[in-house]
Amino acid sequence: MRRALLTIAALELRTRLRDGTALVIAVVVPVALATLFSLALGGDDPPLKATVGIVDLDRGEFPASVRREVTASAELKGSVTLRDLPSRDAAARALDADEIGSAIVFPAGFSGSVGAGEGGRIDVLTSPRSPLAGVVARAVVDRISALVDARTLAVRAVLLAGVPGGQVKELVERNGAAGPALTLGGDPLAGGKVDLSVYYGSGMAALFAFFVVGASFRGLLTERKLGTLDRMRAGPLAVWVPFAGKAVVGFALALVSVCVTWAASVLVSGATWGDPPAVLAVLVAHVLAAAAITMLVTSRVRTDAQADGVIMVVSFVMAFLGGSLVPMHNLPGVLQAAARLTPNGWTSAALTELAGGGTGLADVAGPIAVLCAIALAAGGLAVAGLKKGMLL
Repeated sequence: MRRALLTIAALELRTRLRDGTALVIAVVVPVALATLFSLALGGDDPPLKATVGIVDLDRGEFPASVRREVTASAELKGSVTLRDLPSRDAAARALDADEIGSAIVFPAGFSGSVGAGEGGRIDVLTSPRSPLAGVVARAVVDRISALVDARTLAVRAVLLAGVPGGQVKELVERNGAAGPALTLGGDPLAGGKVDLSVYYGSGMAALFAFFVVGASFRGLLTERKLGTLDRMRAGPLAVWVPFAGKAVVGFALALVSVCVTWAASVLVSGATWGDPPAVLAVLVAHVLAAAAITMLVTSRVRTDAQADGVIMVVSFVMAFLGGSLVPMHNLPGVLQAAARLTPNGWTSAALTELAGGGTGLADVAGPIAVLCAIALAAGGLAVAGLKKGMLL
């Protein structure tokens, strides 16, 4: 059976390469579109404008340091505006009304608690509609958390040394551990910028993966119509061999397509998609999901013309909802939620995470698992449908 499977796969690959469809759909069109989008729309995304709310219930030095450093930051100048708000509830209302993109809430007594070595907690309110503001707020709070931890340890060390209470404050201040100060090291937006060429390059790769694998499964319907499939099944072959041979070729060509588009996007725009092994794992999982879904479509239609139409509709709907054509943060909230029902949405989220600062497979393990689950579910339904209508 292995030899028969390889023979059918080789025949399918030779046919696809001979008529030119494989090269056009798998390489030429996605690479050309990714290049055009990279040249026309390349640049930092999301747009560098955001409003961050400050709820200062502490009235101490830490909130004042935040204002000073954010205002003085060259990277944030002209991009981030601070807005004072009287309470957490007011910040939540402003966030819901899109008046601000995020908020930092300093509780009452925060500075005093840190100075006494008791630590403290700062709350951050964010909105998916303004990812830049969330990046700024989290960068500020991460820096504050590091300072709070350092000063809390310093105060506790002094206390454990048995220093009389009246001398604690003097010693801590002398060693620089109690005077609250905030410094935003480096670029506070690092990890929050994603080049638009990455969005659209990965989007074209995700979209055309459906078309590439769809062409192979569509060939099953054509061969059934011409009687070729019946002649193959009349020989000493298992009924699944013709189907498996085409599936292998479709998967391989789709994987080549997404990898070539990835390479072209990086070479043309100079932007990175992130950690290469993690990116490859995401792309493999996406191709598996795309193959399973197109296989499911093929199992439910009767003619190759119907397959073409349905695959095209399914591909573009998933591409639009999943952020392959329009970045997800630009979509309304309902459509952003719907993106989680598509493989494109999970692929886009994973690649955006990697391009925006993700460090490896651990950061995208969730999306990869979801893509594999989609592939298993759709593939199982497809096999059941093919057994009823085509293979048996």
